[in-house]
Amino acid sequence: MIKQTAKLEPQEVKVMNKAKCPDCDAELDVPVDTEKGEILSCPGCGLELEVKQVNGGCVDLQELTIEGEDWGE
Repeated sequence: MIKQTAKLEPQEVKVMNKAKCPDCDAELDVPVDTEKGEILSCPGCGLELEVKQVNGGCVDLQELTIEGEDWGE
Protein backbone atom coordinates (compact mmCIF):
# COMPACT_ATOMS: atom_id res chain seq x y z
CA MET A 1 0.00 0.00 0.00
CA ILE A 2 1.36 3.40 -1.05
CA LYS A 3 0.41 6.39 1.00
CA GLN A 4 0.00 9.61 -0.95
CA THR A 5 0.95 12.86 0.64
CA ALA A 6 -0.48 16.17 -0.41
CA LYS A 7 1.89 18.40 -2.27
CA LEU A 8 2.22 21.63 -0.34
CA GLU A 9 2.63 24.78 -2.37
CA PRO A 10 4.79 27.47 -0.82
CA GLN A 11 2.51 30.22 0.41
CA GLU A 12 3.29 33.85 -0.13
CA VAL A 13 3.71 35.63 3.16
CA LYS A 14 2.65 39.25 3.03
CA VAL A 15 4.59 41.28 5.54
CA MET A 16 2.94 44.47 6.70
CA ASN A 17 4.34 47.63 8.21
CA LYS A 18 2.35 49.23 11.00
CA ALA A 19 1.28 52.85 11.15
CA LYS A 20 -1.23 54.88 13.16
CA CYS A 21 -3.92 57.15 11.80
CA PRO A 22 -3.11 60.75 12.82
CA ASP A 23 -6.82 61.45 13.36
CA CYS A 24 -8.25 58.46 15.29
CA ASP A 25 -5.05 56.55 16.27
CA ALA A 26 -6.31 53.36 14.58
CA GLU A 27 -3.63 50.80 13.69
CA LEU A 28 -3.11 50.52 9.92
CA ASP A 29 -1.52 47.57 8.14
CA VAL A 30 0.60 49.08 5.38
CA PRO A 31 1.89 46.68 2.68
CA VAL A 32 5.69 46.47 2.49
CA ASP A 33 5.70 47.45 -1.20
CA THR A 34 3.92 50.77 -0.47
CA GLU A 35 5.69 53.74 -2.05
CA LYS A 36 5.84 57.46 -1.31
CA GLY A 37 2.80 59.29 -2.68
CA GLU A 38 0.34 56.38 -2.42
CA ILE A 39 -3.07 57.01 -0.86
CA LEU A 40 -4.34 54.78 1.95
CA SER A 41 -7.69 54.84 3.71
CA CYS A 42 -8.04 54.48 7.49
CA PRO A 43 -10.29 51.53 8.39
CA GLY A 44 -11.37 53.29 11.59
CA CYS A 45 -12.48 56.74 10.46
CA GLY A 46 -12.24 56.56 6.65
CA LEU A 47 -9.72 59.40 6.44
CA GLU A 48 -7.59 59.34 3.28
CA LEU A 49 -3.89 59.39 4.09
CA GLU A 50 -0.91 60.05 1.84
CA VAL A 51 2.34 58.15 2.35
CA LYS A 52 4.94 60.88 2.86
CA GLN A 53 7.95 58.68 3.60
CA VAL A 54 8.86 55.01 3.82
CA ASN A 55 12.02 54.26 5.75
CA GLY A 56 12.57 50.60 6.52
CA GLY A 57 9.57 49.53 8.60
CA CYS A 58 8.57 53.10 9.45
CA VAL A 59 5.82 54.71 7.37
CA ASP A 60 5.04 58.42 7.70
CA LEU A 61 1.39 59.25 6.91
CA GLN A 62 -0.28 62.63 6.50
CA GLU A 63 -3.90 63.61 5.94
CA LEU A 64 -4.55 63.95 2.22
CA THR A 65 -5.24 67.53 1.21
CA ILE A 66 -6.71 68.26 -2.18
CA GLU A 67 -6.06 71.79 -3.27
CA GLY A 68 -8.60 73.49 -5.46
CA GLU A 69 -7.74 74.75 -8.94
CA ASP A 70 -6.98 78.44 -9.27
CA TRP A 71 -8.59 79.55 -12.50
CA GLY A 72 -7.42 83.16 -12.09
CA GLU A 73 -10.88 84.46 -11.32
